[in-house]
Amino acid sequence: MSHATDDTSYSLIDRIREHDQAAWERLVDLYAPLVAAWCRQAGLNECDADDVMQEVFASVLRGMSGFRRDRDGATFRGWLRVIARNCISQHFRKVSRQAGGEGGTAAWQRIESIPDDLVPTDPTTEASEIQSVLQRGLQMIRAHFEPVTWQAFWQVVVDGRAAVDVASDLKISAGAVRQAKYKVLRRLRAELGEVMELPS
Repeated sequence: MSHATDDTSYSLIDRIREHDQAAWERLVDLYAPLVAAWCRQAGLNECDADDVMQEVFASVLRGMSGFRRDRDGATFRGWLRVIARNCISQHFRKVSRQAGGEGGTAAWQRIESIPDDLVPTDPTTEASEIQSVLQRGLQMIRAHFEPVTWQAFWQVVVDGRAAVDVASDLKISAGAVRQAKYKVLRRLRAELGEVMELPS
């Protein structure tokens, strides 16, 4: 049912550390919308946000060897959020140094008003961040699967339907539905598992 192969021997992070340009572009595609949202949350205009985003991803690339998920609760998104906050703060410090008087004071006040680590105070926002990254990740691997495999996976995992109901609708066995879920999640974990918070 699936075109997915099992020869993905390196995770996305491993491939980036090996200077794989396609892997790097995939990571940027996955997280650029989230970093842009954090920049807007901090009050950056579009032009400044673009500059800060470039610095965020340059910092990520420079620091990729230091990223580890071996600590309990450590996530790539959390690590990226810290880098983004630091880059946003540096931007406002730079503005403060360049601007005199009132402009400098305003810039400093903006630095002070950036939420710690840009952590969402609303659990719904946190869940929305995770969901949006997950959906982008899924779209990146979709082409590796037959339509019926993808539909079975999507309806069970994303829509939350029972496997037996999905099987009936797609005219396949419940076992085939469970296998579709397994195949897609295995591919997702192999390719993007280190940089995403995945469903079980």
